[in-house]
Amino acid sequence: MTGAWDSIKLLGAVSDGGETFFLPCAENFNSDTTIRLLDALQTEFGEKICVVLDNASYFTANAVQEFVEDTSIELCYLPRGSPELNPAEECWRQLDQELGNRLFETLDDLRDAALSALNRIKVPDVFTYLCP
Repeated sequence: MTGAWDSIKLLGAVSDGGETFFLPCAENFNSDTTIRLLDALQTEFGEKICVVLDNASYFTANAVQEFVEDTSIELCYLPRGSPELNPAEECWRQLDQELGNRLFETLDDLRDAALSALNRIKVPDVFTYLCP
């Protein structure tokens, strides 16, 4: 027994128009995952986007900065230690509220329940977080 847990990893985004976008990830978050997220966000929302991120190392990595240099993506970073300014955190809170304290027999059952629950999340208004 290694003590390792199987898990589901998701990165999420909330647009200023109230749309959500969730990217399932097979691996742990790293700069490659962030680049994949940014590419997917451009595909979903258009070439010119401004993305507000927290200061996680996988968001601030040099590889991410280099990738963005050749795109019309603008990155803005929230102050460190300020999850209350991040509207995606509200989505995660709602997801935790819906799925918390439930037993799932398999990881596939959990994945199905999580993806279904994401469709029911009440999307927060981005501007109330960024312009209080």
